[in-house]
Amino acid sequence: MIRAPVDAHPAVRAQPVAGVAPLRAPRVARTTRMAHVARVARDHLALTKPKVALLLVVVGVVAARVADPSIATLDLVTFALLGYLAAGGAAAVNHVADRHLDARMARTRDRPVASGRVGVRSALAFAAASLTLGIGGALLLLGPAVAAWTALGALTYAGLYTFVLKRRTHHNIVIGGLAGSCGALAGWALAEPGLAAGAWCIAALVFLWTPPHFWGLAIARDADYRAAGVPMLPQVRGLRATCRAIALYALASLAASLVLAAVTSLGARYLVAAAVLGVGFTLLTLQLWRAPSARLAGWTFKLSGAYLGLLLAAMLVDLAA
Repeated sequence: MIRAPVDAHPAVRAQPVAGVAPLRAPRVARTTRMAHVARVARDHLALTKPKVALLLVVVGVVAARVADPSIATLDLVTFALLGYLAAGGAAAVNHVADRHLDARMARTRDRPVASGRVGVRSALAFAAASLTLGIGGALLLLGPAVAAWTALGALTYAGLYTFVLKRRTHHNIVIGGLAGSCGALAGWALAEPGLAAGAWCIAALVFLWTPPHFWGLAIARDADYRAAGVPMLPQVRGLRATCRAIALYALASLAASLVLAAVTSLGARYLVAAAVLGVGFTLLTLQLWRAPSARLAGWTFKLSGAYLGLLLAAMLVDLAA
């Protein structure tokens, strides 16, 4: 009778045959190492808060183009790379400082430092290297004015906002919005170190846009912010007062976007786009003020990002026409 083969005991199967090299182990080992490297790379990219860093870079690049539509592409690429490094380094500091707060919030508990996938020392070393390369590179390659505004923006976010404002006052995101404004000023300084009225107008636009954006998120994620003990405006002053403030800041953002056309070379195409986008966003915030809800606040948060992105795109389209 033929018996079915009996699998060898695991300990026996594990023994290598003399003179015969294992066939699959190297491939498995390489796959494991590659997966580990990929995970580490993803975690360190996450330390830079890519969405925030990219927004700051785009704001700066667009500001430079508005200041000088003929600015060299190489200068813009260099500015974008160095600006991302500086913004990413500041974000990494924020990850370290907020790791205990992040661990209490469903939205942020899986961040690299909060979850323990990246250690504090590693994150700080990454932050130091990124900030040094970003700011130092800007100083050497783009000039002192660009480097100064880049450094001020990074220090405002990593220092003033992260360590002082966020935990102590519901005005945190208002004053912290200066970090984004510095990105606009750095970009303009790339083309015109003296900074004309247009530079301050774009900076004001970003400054005024920031609170409605993040207050919408704070309303939609009310439980998270309360669990972390972060004194955002909705948690301190209440829902209706926050929705009123969102609408007022949206209206001010609309005004700044229209004034920008008057103090720069932006023309009718931009002006029409700014009016349509700004009125649409303002009407949304007025609806939120009239009927406050977490759901509508969540849409305000999402659509505010689209509003600013399309407004910046409208500037580039107008300049290219």
